[in-house]
This record gives sequence, C-alpha cells and structure tokens, in this order.
Amino acid sequence: MFAVLKIFLTLGLIVFLLNRKVKMGNAMLAGSGLLFVLSGLTLQHLGAALKNLVSNYSTWEILFALYFVMCLEHQLRTSGIIDGLMVTSRRLLRSDRILLPLMPAFLGFLPSLGGAIFSAPLVESASKPFNLKAETKTAINYWFRHVWEFSNPIFTSMLLASQLSGIPLSALIANMVWVTALSLVIGWLFFITPLKSRQITPQTAAATDSGGIDDTGYRYIALATGPILVNFVLIVFLKLSAALSMGLVVAAMALILRQPLQEVSAMLRHALDRKLLWGIAGILFFQHILQQSGAVQEIATLLNSLAVSNAVIIGAIAFAGGILTGTAQGFVVITFPFLLALAPGDINLVMFCFVAGSAGQMLSPAHLCLLVTLDYFKADFLKTLRPIAFLEVILVAAAYVVVALT
Repeated sequence: MFAVLKIFLTLGLIVFLLNRKVKMGNAMLAGSGLLFVLSGLTLQHLGAALKNLVSNYSTWEILFALYFVMCLEHQLRTSGIIDGLMVTSRRLLRSDRILLPLMPAFLGFLPSLGGAIFSAPLVESASKPFNLKAETKTAINYWFRHVWEFSNPIFTSMLLASQLSGIPLSALIANMVWVTALSLVIGWLFFITPLKSRQITPQTAAATDSGGIDDTGYRYIALATGPILVNFVLIVFLKLSAALSMGLVVAAMALILRQPLQEVSAMLRHALDRKLLWGIAGILFFQHILQQSGAVQEIATLLNSLAVSNAVIIGAIAFAGGILTGTAQGFVVITFPFLLALAPGDINLVMFCFVAGSAGQMLSPAHLCLLVTLDYFKADFLKTLRPIAFLEVILVAAAYVVVALT
C-alpha cells in the first residue's frame, strides 16, 4: 500500500502545481524529486534515469518532432496561408453551416496550447445566421477542435503514447482513426444537423470578399492542407519517424514558400519553444524515475489481485488523470506506466485508455482550450459541458465495446 501512497502524493503534487500555473517541466521535476525521496532512491538510480533519458532514441524523436511542428505552425501563420484559407473556404463552400465545424476542425490539426481561441472568432462569424446561444458556439468550437486527438501524428500526446506503450505511431493511429471519424459524425449530427442551412449567395460573397475563387485561393488550400496530409502519409503509410517526416515537410515548405535565409533563421529561433520542450523533457524524466522506483510494478500487482477488468481499472485511472490535469499529456503520463505493467502491448487497451483519458480532459475545468473559449463567448461552464459529456459517453461506450469484442 505504501507504493499507492507514494504515487498519490507524487501525482497530487504535480496536479497541485499545474493548477497553480507552474510550468509543466518544473511541475514534473518537482514530482520526480518527491518520488525520488519517498522511494529511497540513490544517486546511482538518479544517474541511471538521466542516462536512460539522454540515450533513449525516443526522447530525441519526440523533441525534434515537436520542434518541427512549431516550425510548420510559424510558416503557415506568417505567410498568410491560414488567413487566405479562411477567405477561400467561405467563397468556395458558400455555407456557414459547413464553415461552423470546418474552421475549428482545421485549426485543430496544429497543436497549440489554448489554440481554440484562434478559431473562436471564425465560429462567431459563421454562427451569426443561426442565432446560437453562447454555450452552443462554445461547444461547437471546443468539440470540433479536438476531434483529431486520436489520429494526428504530430500531437504531443500521440507521440508520448507511442513512446510509453512501445507501440509504433503508425499502428496506434491506424487503430484509433475510427474514433476521430466517430467524433466527427456524432458532432455533426448533434450540433450541425439541427441547424437550417443558409447558403451564402454570390452577392453576399461578392460583398465580403469580391466573390469567386482564383488560382491564389486554390494555392492557399493546397499550401494549408498539403503539409498535413503529406505528413500523415509519410508516418502512417511509409512508416517514417515523426521527426524525420516533419523535418522533410518543413524543408519542402521552405522551398515552396521561397523563404529567404533571414526568415528561415527567424523561424528556427521562434520554434525553439523552451517551455514546451522543457515540459516534454520533464515528463520523460519522470517516467524514468518512476521506472527506477518500482512503484508501478507494485501497484500493478495489487490491481491484478482485484476482481475488476483491466479496461475498467485503466479507464478509471485515465479518466481521473484527464480530469485532474486537463491535458492529454497529463493523462498519458499518469496512466501509461500502469497500462504497460498490466497489459504490455495491448493496443486495444491503449485505445480505450486514450479515449477514456480524452473524455476526462474534455470535461476538465483545467483544460485551457475550454477556459479561453468560455471566456471568449461568455458562456456558462455547466451548460456548455452537458452536450460534450453526452458525446464523450458515446465515444467511451463505443471504445469499451471494441475492447470487449476483441
């Protein structure tokens, strides 16, 4: 039972610090320090953890992949591609009903802490013909931004889940892409289908953006969607590493956009997000300290003695981790050590764990995307989360059925 107490005290400290707005890297380092003391580890254990962190290929794979993701985000934003895509999409689709989910869904491709604030104004604009409540606009922006949690190879949580579970990223995505599809379908049926379609007339389009789509408009579409689709193909079908794939995509975009050396240099400096990279390094170091402590193995033995299925145990831990931290990285780092000890290599259990954890973080009052969207639309917290909770129940139930049938 002491192992359980150690883990609860350590996770309690981490969650407390995160809720106090302490940087992820510092919070994880503090948690590692507490676990180190409680477990009675020696400097030899500390040295082994540091050596494993630095020498592990996966450490550098994740850090470089995230670095290149930040490079791509800088390219798309500073070149005007994102703004051009929005204008072109309105001209092309001529339907605010389609634009409502499309804008947060597209911007959700690129991971950004609290990034829902960027799509909120676009949802506000597209929702005007429907006279929607603030809570409905908030829910639409929030839900569709996060549908890619289960299939985007450049998300930190996906990279961590692959690294911690030992399952290739391509296999992980192939096994969870149906969850993204289901998220899109139920989101559309629940939020968009009840809306009466309002087509944007040529006159309206002309009044706003001069109407029609020229070659420049199609170029914006290609430049915005191309890097994401190419990256997906390189990782899922050609089995390239996330870091190599993103590096190739960024290099290709630099050539296509004809970025001068000065601009490339600025991009490389901007992408060096020390807060993000330090946070990931802190998470990975915590994992190695956790392994050295032996606490996970002790708790796994205890859990195995209970007359409860692994899916229920892991799902509950993941959901609680998501609620407490409000981040996908948070529930992954809390849950996956137990998952690895209870059922190593079980890809369906990994999928269920990820879905349950995502449900927790989507309902968490600590989720930054939720907080910034609530603030933007001045919406009520509980009223906004009611439909989100209903849809999450559907996803978790579907994932449990898949685990039960396999």
